[in-house]
Amino acid sequence: MEYDGSDLDLDAYFREDPTLRAFLQEVGEQGADRWALRSRWRTGFNATSVEAAVGLDETGKQEGIVYASGYYARFREHGTRWNRPEHVMRDFIRDVEG
Repeated sequence: MEYDGSDLDLDAYFREDPTLRAFLQEVGEQGADRWALRSRWRTGFNATSVEAAVGLDETGKQEGIVYASGYYARFREHGTRWNRPEHVMRDFIRDVEG
């Protein structure tokens, strides 16, 4: 028997599936919690200016978004010439991707 995948629309799953959306929201919230915990622990800043959302990328597919705002958010991730970068989000993305 030959496999027929004509009724499988993986593209629609990535664009519309509510289960995937809920999963992306959960992962985003974990990233936001991690940022808030590590940022608060290390610096005392940005613990309340982090949020997670699910949006669409430029191709229309769902993606998880963690938005950290505030004066120190960028410097915590990228560092300055005086402070080492902490890479909070980069470490989280590495852990999620395995």
